[in-house]
Amino acid sequence: MASYFNVTLDTAAPSDVALAINGGALYASSTAVNLNITLADEQTEGYQMKIWGVAGALEEAQANWENFVPSKGVNLPGGDGLKTVSIKVRDDVGNESLTVSDSITLNTTVPVVTVTGPDRSKISMVEGFQKAVINFTADVPFEAYKVCVVSTVSAQQEAGIPIPTEGGSLHTSGEEGGYPASTNIEVTITGADLACASPGDGVKIIKVFVRNASGIWSVV
Repeated sequence: MASYFNVTLDTAAPSDVALAINGGALYASSTAVNLNITLADEQTEGYQMKIWGVAGALEEAQANWENFVPSKGVNLPGGDGLKTVSIKVRDDVGNESLTVSDSITLNTTVPVVTVTGPDRSKISMVEGFQKAVINFTADVPFEAYKVCVVSTVSAQQEAGIPIPTEGGSLHTSGEEGGYPASTNIEVTITGADLACASPGDGVKIIKVFVRNASGIWSVV
């Protein structure tokens, strides 16, 4: 019979724990996000984690220990604005890591576009009659816009055909980013470019779409 036994002493907490929300994105367009958790420990069997700053656990005291996984879907608290999610990891003998956090801005607001014009409701390709001018603004800051021909007034941006600029149209799209709310943009549309986007005479429905920082396009 053996008169001895072995006990392993382990006082080292999980190291280099890191957290990224949606891969480190700056903005989220939905409360549903994915957390990626990494750490230096190669063996994670028996490890647990605690997550807070999410729906149902706003504070650490409201969070419960659960089995560690490197990727987990969670829901952010409702309401647009900056959200911070925090996590701790503990190993199989209770050593806890330091708290690590990551932040993301929740922006679920659908931009609303207001168009003024056009100055002409009927154009051709004849000099002096070939241009129509509109102005538009959006009620929120936006990062990109495009002016498209659509089949119905309710069409969304993916169904639109962008109006090109080869025929003299101006400012029919933009991706410079950082457009403040209420920025006025003047757009010129020529008959040649309108015909390129939508061949054939007749009434054309033209719609302006803008995209906010979280990737949401206007729809109304």
